[in-house]
Amino acid sequence: MLKKTSVLTAVGAAAAAVALAAPSAMAGPTAAWTVTPTGAFTGTAGETALTDNIGNQIKCATASASGNAPTSPTAGPQLASITAAAFNAPCVGPFSSTWTISTTTPWTLNGTSYAAGGTNGTGVTTGNIGSISATVSGTSVLGACTFKVTGSVNAKYNNPSSGGSNGTLDVAPAATSPLLLTIGSKTGPGCGIVGATATFKGTYSIKHSSGVSPVISYS
Repeated sequence: MLKKTSVLTAVGAAAAAVALAAPSAMAGPTAAWTVTPTGAFTGTAGETALTDNIGNQIKCATASASGNAPTSPTAGPQLASITAAAFNAPCVGPFSSTWTISTTTPWTLNGTSYAAGGTNGTGVTTGNIGSISATVSGTSVLGACTFKVTGSVNAKYNNPSSGGSNGTLDVAPAATSPLLLTIGSKTGPGCGIVGATATFKGTYSIKHSSGVSPVISYS
């Protein structure tokens, strides 16, 4: 009886070892992000706002961006690269001060979760824009000021309506644990009223070079 039990135990252990040695064969296909179509895209926005932790706000009437989604499907989280970003001057700050914003790219467009619904009911990707680097220059009530803004911001991409060109990238702080940009390298007396961190808000209309908006899915 003891010998038979030992044999059964050995067989069970061997089967378990085989199962553990071949997880890919048993787990099925790996989920991935799909962007359709891939390739070059552009983004245009109306008013955008950079707000520091003190409450100072710099608003730009219009903004634009362009980039590329090179590979699909992809494991993520990076779904695309933003290769250019512009904020049309002059941007207006406190007490009618004027500012210019120059950017250093590329930035990354990342997806962290996907859900049904969204603005057009066709799916929404939650994520962030990372590797942001920009230089802000202008004059506050205290004088000239130049500072750098770096880090990541929260973003959501709403798929377009079926076959449409109305996909939107909504950039705004998350309701909980928002990502904050870091303000550093302050130069000039006017920087005395500039805070240490900032948030960014803006809504970009995204279009592929073919004229339609990309559709992002995860499965």
